[in-house]
Amino acid sequence: MKTQWHALTKFAAAVVMAASFGAHMCSTARADDDIWLQLQKDVFGTRLIQEDDGTVAIDAPVRAEDAAVVPITIRVSPTVKGPLKAMWLIIDKNPAPVALAITFGPAAGQDGGWRQFATRVRMDSYSNVHAVVETADGALHMKKVFVKASGGCSAPAPKDSDRADDDLGKTLVKNFEPADHNAAFREAQIMIKHPNNNGMQMDPLTRNYVPARFIREVKVMRGADLVFTAMTSFSISTNPNFRFTYDNAKDSTLDVTSVDTDETTFVGRSKQVAAIQ
Repeated sequence: MKTQWHALTKFAAAVVMAASFGAHMCSTARADDDIWLQLQKDVFGTRLIQEDDGTVAIDAPVRAEDAAVVPITIRVSPTVKGPLKAMWLIIDKNPAPVALAITFGPAAGQDGGWRQFATRVRMDSYSNVHAVVETADGALHMKKVFVKASGGCSAPAPKDSDRADDDLGKTLVKNFEPADHNAAFREAQIMIKHPNNNGMQMDPLTRNYVPARFIREVKVMRGADLVFTAMTSFSISTNPNFRFTYDNAKDSTLDVTSVDTDETTFVGRSKQVAAIQ
């Protein structure tokens, strides 16, 4: 699966660059459609995708304040019954368009309310953003929004980049008690201290490009049950942040394991943090 994921991101990057090269020969709308058609074929093959059927919603700014930190929330309607199988977040014109590919487990919950997954992403240029969800019956459902943001993938490193490796991988995990203790879902948040460099950022002092190193996988467990596994790309912002719903069981403790492209593993449990080099 890891090999397929890396091949996918490389292929998708090539698609975007090729489409961008020829964009001056056609309208913006046509170019956007062409990019998505190629991405859709690569990620989903010939599978049918139902768009705008009310299953999926996206919360995103029309114009982002900071293209390097664009908040995106994917929500799944309470009308959807049964567990979710998978979710994808795709930023069409990013060098690594597939920002997230998530596989859900039994601890993600069944139904009974809104399910959601939120994160922060980098955006290289004005682009459509697609959210695709696979439901229990194997059907794919999609929603897209257009976000005005540019330059986020090559934005300069933070001012404190010389201390970026301090507490590298420190993982904070927070659980939030639902207002109704009988609610089907509760929320949790994961914050990982990591620069998530993508190789496109220039060090303002040395003028050299910072080598790519980013979180590539996040796995969340509740006891012996999987909440989700997320394959992530460098489209995720510095210090990856994920907020999500999951099954509201009596024991809500979460164990989080993440791995970056240097094959360093980081772990967090509730508010206890450790890193394995």
